[in-house]
Amino acid sequence: MKRILMHATIPVVIFISAILNFAYAQYNQIEITTHLKENFYDKSGNPLTGKGVLIGDVDSGIDIFNPMFFFSDGGEYTFIDANKDGNFTPGKDAVDLNKNGKKDKGEVLRYIEMKDGTYKLLNLDPEKFNPDMDFLYVDKNNNGRRDFGIKDGFKESDPTYGEQIFIAVDKNKNDELNKGEKLIALKTSKVRTLREKEGTIRRRGIDLIKHEEADSIFGHGTQVAGVLLGGTKGIQKVHGIATDAELVMAIIKYDYTPRFVKNFPDLVKFIKDEKANILLIEDGEFGWEFLDGSTEEEQLLNEYAREGMTIIGGAGNLGGSKLHMKDTLNPGVSKTYTVSAPEISEGKINNGAFVTFLWKDSVSDLTFEIETPDKNETIELNTGSGFIKAGGFNVSYAKEISSKGTGMMKFGFSKSDSGSIKGNWKIMVNSPEKIIIDGFVVDISQSWAPNTHWTSNYSDESIVTFPVTADSMISVGAYAVNYGWYEQVGDLATYSPRGYNIDGRLGVDITGPGHSSFSTSIGNGYTIFTGTSSAAPHVTGAAALMLQYDPSLTHSQIKQIIINTAKKDNFTGEVPNTDWGYGKLDIEEAIKFLIKNNP
Repeated sequence: MKRILMHATIPVVIFISAILNFAYAQYNQIEITTHLKENFYDKSGNPLTGKGVLIGDVDSGIDIFNPMFFFSDGGEYTFIDANKDGNFTPGKDAVDLNKNGKKDKGEVLRYIEMKDGTYKLLNLDPEKFNPDMDFLYVDKNNNGRRDFGIKDGFKESDPTYGEQIFIAVDKNKNDELNKGEKLIALKTSKVRTLREKEGTIRRRGIDLIKHEEADSIFGHGTQVAGVLLGGTKGIQKVHGIATDAELVMAIIKYDYTPRFVKNFPDLVKFIKDEKANILLIEDGEFGWEFLDGSTEEEQLLNEYAREGMTIIGGAGNLGGSKLHMKDTLNPGVSKTYTVSAPEISEGKINNGAFVTFLWKDSVSDLTFEIETPDKNETIELNTGSGFIKAGGFNVSYAKEISSKGTGMMKFGFSKSDSGSIKGNWKIMVNSPEKIIIDGFVVDISQSWAPNTHWTSNYSDESIVTFPVTADSMISVGAYAVNYGWYEQVGDLATYSPRGYNIDGRLGVDITGPGHSSFSTSIGNGYTIFTGTSSAAPHVTGAAALMLQYDPSLTHSQIKQIIINTAKKDNFTGEVPNTDWGYGKLDIEEAIKFLIKNNP
């Protein structure tokens, strides 16, 4: 499942372009987009790190044992250079846990070598301990590996849920751990609560250690959490924006047919019940959706926003995907649109595709006729719902009208015995009047990639995905940092949505650094994180810092500050506009504006 808001599959041409740009980036200074250029403080003089703010995330899961997701609240200790060579030697040197000034049993240190998934852009040396990127741990049983979790006999009350983890303060900045430098113990999980796929709730302090579900979608939720709150500010090279915030996550379970996340209300209500200050939506749907903000789910988000919760979401990655088409129909002129379906879609038999047509004037009596890959045709369809066999294929259909007056005709294509729908599906459309239609297609891969796709009339307009189409949502697009695929660094990402939503509202409010930023990966590593899924937690982290400064801020106030302080440049042009919304996120300016107007 790849519909989570990251660009999961890179076409071959883009991949080659990306490799060339990786090489370019290595000769240029990288930008770690989660670092602020200035230090800011709340009204009590405490650093702005998101402390006291609870972020809710609807996402794919999280690697709870990753060292990036523990607070540095376990106390300060002395590094013991046991072999007296002046540097850290794994398995020989120690941490002075009992503070008696000498190495004792159970104090031997080794380190977790964090994996570098950034094509060496972060210069992580795999042959040595890097104080600003790797983690130390106490190898209590001296078995040469870090033991953790229930499988190794640890319980909820144990710091870092295993052999305790430490970070090193590289005081002299020589990228080594030397005699006399201090160690800080990690202790408490930054994850307060998790709702698992089947509804089981795990809580820190009770049974969070029992969470065993893998963050299976490329570690998506882990990467989002890394941007939000991973690591420790001021010590680690890669860390999140609001490192002292806490996280509550509702883990998504996907169905086979749209709506792919059928329990969406349960997920967001759980986060609301947990009293989260911010709700981040990290899922995007476009199959069989009105995309006009009319659904009960979108209205629920509006309600939460009115009550003060800040609602933020990535706008989706449909740009350049061939999964959306837009055209103008003229009276009495039949138009034919083709959906091309491969036999295999991302490793699975492509046994289902889902097509949606939307038009604003629902009273317009559009008619549709389907020609299957084996050249059989359905009858004309313009109302009601049903199921038709045409040759060796099946076509389901239903016409619906939203409360905002958007017309929708939705189709499902399948074959008997779950066979492949491979081939060209032609859809003939007639309208009695001039009207603009939008068409969307998604298959069983649920991917952003153009597997089953339109063969003509592609459009990057009106492609913000559900539920970020809710009226109240802070909708986030993405621009490129560090390197691009087709775009220059600083320019809008190729996949970022453009234009207005179906109901005429500006699609994107703000753009964030979403293409090729850095974050945490599953299995103890760092990765390049790309997509509006990466841009949205940048905005969310900014909101967390603002809420620490003034917990009384409402959704509307935060949204207004973010768009009022957005920056424009040669790429954005004059804003607001239909590509960039109000411009590029500027966290520093947003905080300065807040402090100036709320001293």
